[in-house]
Amino acid sequence: MNDRGERPRWRSYLPAAQIAIGVAGLLGAIFHAFPIHSSLHRENWPVLDAVDIGWIALIAVAVLLPGISKLTLGGVSVELREEARESAQELQSAIEEYANLVQNWSSSAVLYVDMLAKAQSDDDRAMLLAHYLRDRMGEAKNYLSEDPEDDVRIALWMYDPTSRRLEFFFSNEDVPTKQSYALGEGMLGEAFLERRYFNEADVRNLPSYLNTRNGDPPYRAVLCIPIFFGDDPIGMLTMDKRSASIFSSAAEDIARGLAAQCALAIDQFRKA
Repeated sequence: MNDRGERPRWRSYLPAAQIAIGVAGLLGAIFHAFPIHSSLHRENWPVLDAVDIGWIALIAVAVLLPGISKLTLGGVSVELREEARESAQELQSAIEEYANLVQNWSSSAVLYVDMLAKAQSDDDRAMLLAHYLRDRMGEAKNYLSEDPEDDVRIALWMYDPTSRRLEFFFSNEDVPTKQSYALGEGMLGEAFLERRYFNEADVRNLPSYLNTRNGDPPYRAVLCIPIFFGDDPIGMLTMDKRSASIFSSAAEDIARGLAAQCALAIDQFRKA
């Protein structure tokens, strides 16, 4: 290597030279063994027996194969480096986008709390809460799936301590068919009762999750996150999509961040 840690330039030509030498040796061995023209008759060549020809061929192959191997592995290595570079760039881009999302959530929360304090009536505060939740859900939706055909739907369910039920409260899409769950009823009721989050790939066969209007394509994968502010039960955040594959770990992180935003917004609304 030179002073900059780079390999000498001549080494990049070594595999090609090995291949050329190996091919020349193999051709020489073939011409000795099977002359194909009168000018290439054995009388015009040095006298070589079968053993000599075999050794020439063996040495030629020994020189040829490493050259081919280096060229092949070199090409594979370049492809792997390119893939690694692209993956690193995608990861860096995702990190930057996520950081921008979190920063936007933070500044939006400060503005929301300030506007909530200045609201003149309960109706104004309720409208502020609805707008805040809608905006945060709209932002999070773009990060929950890379496939636009998934049509990710996010819904917030509020816990009613009087009826001890989860009641549908807000969604960025259509209203789910079943709009309330008793504690322990179905996936949502069980998960909320146990403070357990789940990420299921396909829930179409579970009768407790009736999630589309008649004629609509089914939502399959479901991600549910119970929302508690300390020990105070708030509700449940659900996300579902049409493809039968679990939400990614990155989507789970976004969902947890959104759940925290919902908990903060609702807690501030109750205190206002």
